[in-house]
Amino acid sequence: MTITSLDITYPKTPKGMSDNEWKARVDLAAVYRLTDYYGWTSVVYNHITLRIPNTDTFLINPFGLRYDEIRASNLIRLDLEGNKLDNVDMPINKAGYNIHSAIHEARSNDLHCVMHTHEPISQTMCSINEKFIPMVQEACQLYERIGYHDFEGIVLDSSEKKRLISAMGTKNHTLVLKNHGLLTAGPSAIWAFVRHQIYIRNSDIQLRALASGAEISKIPEDVIKHTRQQFEGGSAQGGALVRHPEWPAFWRLLDKLDPDWKT
Repeated sequence: MTITSLDITYPKTPKGMSDNEWKARVDLAAVYRLTDYYGWTSVVYNHITLRIPNTDTFLINPFGLRYDEIRASNLIRLDLEGNKLDNVDMPINKAGYNIHSAIHEARSNDLHCVMHTHEPISQTMCSINEKFIPMVQEACQLYERIGYHDFEGIVLDSSEKKRLISAMGTKNHTLVLKNHGLLTAGPSAIWAFVRHQIYIRNSDIQLRALASGAEISKIPEDVIKHTRQQFEGGSAQGGALVRHPEWPAFWRLLDKLDPDWKT
């Protein structure tokens, strides 16, 4: 196959649905399928949400479907109060609503996609009293962008939302839920996903380095901040035509695995 473009093409918008909603559905379905591909799932648990642009509504997975069963059309719309706006019989995960609605409401200006998993590498980091250390260049973009929230049990009590928001702060986009799991967020689906991937990869390296007993080669703080700015400013794309050239590459992978994800 010859790749001639880094563009992605969305399927035709279904009748009666806005283009914004349909594109959000397709983008979010892609992240669910990629999460399944990388093995970060817990059968039917956990959740990824995406705000529909220019609205106070967001999309979430039906509680009970595996991530490889998620398609653009079977995601559920919620408002910030947790009301289902689609006529579907499937329930939603209450803890998922509490966690995600808190971030969507508090950071409506910049964090539109929120991703939460119980994946073993990040859960290991959540279960030890070690802070995240940028071990490699990609991880520098997470420096001073990670909050920490103590475990209070399953997030079924809506009063915990204010403490989640406090832990996220105004500059963080990643949240370590102690003894629980990982949450990353971003202005788009691909931003949330790559931050998740970076946290997991760096955590794997950090845990291996700690286990080795060898002296860790720490990156100087000024170099970390410089590298973070390169990523946040966009120069780290290194000449690519788009900010995240892996996004269309991921789409090609998903189409190869199962093109029904976009239906």
